[in-house]
Amino acid sequence: MLRNLMGGVLMLAIVGACATVPKANPGAESRLREANASLDALTADLTTFYGHLEALLYSIKTFSEHPGWNDLAAMISATGSIPEGEDEISVDQDLANQLDDWTAKWGESGEQLYSQYLSLADRCTISEARRIGLIGRLASMQAMYLEVTFLELSASRQAQAEAAFGTVEALSKTQEELESYSLNAIGLYAVIAGR
Repeated sequence: MLRNLMGGVLMLAIVGACATVPKANPGAESRLREANASLDALTADLTTFYGHLEALLYSIKTFSEHPGWNDLAAMISATGSIPEGEDEISVDQDLANQLDDWTAKWGESGEQLYSQYLSLADRCTISEARRIGLIGRLASMQAMYLEVTFLELSASRQAQAEAAFGTVEALSKTQEELESYSLNAIGLYAVIAGR
């Protein structure tokens, strides 16, 4: 009986030695601190971006509900590119004539509405550049956390590796969300119900 008890104690000692807290991994911990600091900055930038995007999408939605917008959008789409052989001046004159026709049909300034459209299109272009930059930063952050994951796995620190990989997955979902936005044929973000 004493022998069985001694064997059990010895077995517990061996199992206990295997279940000890993994040794420190200074390389991974240092890289994780860097990644977390970068993530904090990225999170702040994403929050700012989404605030601006929400306001922009609201402006586009409100603008697209303007009477006559569909007619103007069709004009813009039709004159969006200069056909080969035509010069820019004749296209500009065609657009001016179409805006005059729109004004006569809808009883308000087509030029003014077109100017508002250009302003929104400029804001969308700026937002699109920011969105693409954020997607690049998200990919870079994923690489940083993957590096931490591999460093932790190589040091047999499974829990820390899983936590780092969880961040990679969250960043991937954020990237997918950002990639779901795109500009339409006339340079505005599509306004999707429920966003």
